[in-house]
Amino acid sequence: MSITALLVIDVQRIAFDGILFPPIDRPEDLVSNARLLVDAAHDSGTPVIFVQHCEGVGQPFEVGMPRWEFHDKITPMAGDLIIRKYASSAFENTDLDAKLRALGVRDLVVCGLQSELCVSNTSKSALTLGFNVRVVSDGHSTWPSNGQSSKAIVERVNSELQSLGAVLESTARIASILYARA
Repeated sequence: MSITALLVIDVQRIAFDGILFPPIDRPEDLVSNARLLVDAAHDSGTPVIFVQHCEGVGQPFEVGMPRWEFHDKITPMAGDLIIRKYASSAFENTDLDAKLRALGVRDLVVCGLQSELCVSNTSKSALTLGFNVRVVSDGHSTWPSNGQSSKAIVERVNSELQSLGAVLESTARIASILYARA
């Protein structure tokens, strides 16, 4: 059986607090779904990797600022890995690939923010690197952009990633698979 890991991408306070920009679309659903996946992963012994977007001084994701921290309901536990990234893909200029390979991970479950940027680009990078990718179809979100609703963006990203070889599954389905391994 191949080893699976859960990637929780950029579920940070700034996307929910409404201070610099409106909260992401469906914030309660995203938090609830991510929490279910993290709990299922922990209960089944599945590695959980939290990805944290980082920026410099004066930028929205400024390292060390309260808004940069993980959402209060989705925080790493002892044993979880944290990858800090400065690019859209969690693989770019990080040691994520090396850490996954050291753990023997071949399958990735991807959830988080921002659908058309970090979720999409991390998933594409993982596919290029030969990982099997499961995108949580209802486990990522974004803001409306360029005249498109967030729902339309999520659907477009899901379709694009599926056409590239990612498997789309719901939070409930992935959680049930993880719990079955416990």
